[in-house]
Amino acid sequence: MLKNAFDDGLRPELLQKTFYDGIFELPRLEPPTKILEPTALIPFSQRNKDPSRMVHFYEHEKHYQKFTNRPEYFLEDLRKYPGIITPDNSILVDAPLIAQLSNIFITRRNASFLQHEGLYTIPNVRWGDERTFTTIELPEPVAFIGIPHDSIVAIGTYGCCKTKDEKRLMHLGVIEMLKFLAPKIVIVYGSMPSDVFCDLPGNVRFLHFDNWTKETHN
Repeated sequence: MLKNAFDDGLRPELLQKTFYDGIFELPRLEPPTKILEPTALIPFSQRNKDPSRMVHFYEHEKHYQKFTNRPEYFLEDLRKYPGIITPDNSILVDAPLIAQLSNIFITRRNASFLQHEGLYTIPNVRWGDERTFTTIELPEPVAFIGIPHDSIVAIGTYGCCKTKDEKRLMHLGVIEMLKFLAPKIVIVYGSMPSDVFCDLPGNVRFLHFDNWTKETHN
């Protein structure tokens, strides 16, 4: 795949080994041959403090902007860790749909790149407004396309369940994710409010981790 003559931020050249799914041809993530459950997590920006933990990106994007733009620069460093929960670029619900879809693509692009470079990855699932995780406007729930079914996924609630509407979108998104992907295990980073994690379909096992600030200040 040829590289663009200018840097448009999308960098499709990172996807030489990738297959695609869905009408928008989102990078497909392959299911792991064996599910490895994390015993502890650490934010990307704090990773040097404990190489025995799996790395996650549930923090402000300013802490991993260089990774978002140039993930290849961090490959050898990330190989030191037992696994990676794939990036979590923000998908703002009040942004135009095209902006939400673009961030889903960038998140999935970097996840696929890491996976095809041999790192153990757990797909992070992030959705925006209801158009990204239902079929009310698009013919498929784009936020879930390219994510393995019947496997392990991760979601982040940290900073995303403050208001009534945020909780409503999180609850609806979790329901649709469980119905569409039927995961065996869902890692939850952050709080698990009872009015979000209630009346859920299926028989999934949740694996909960406190956010880094709470964990390190307890």
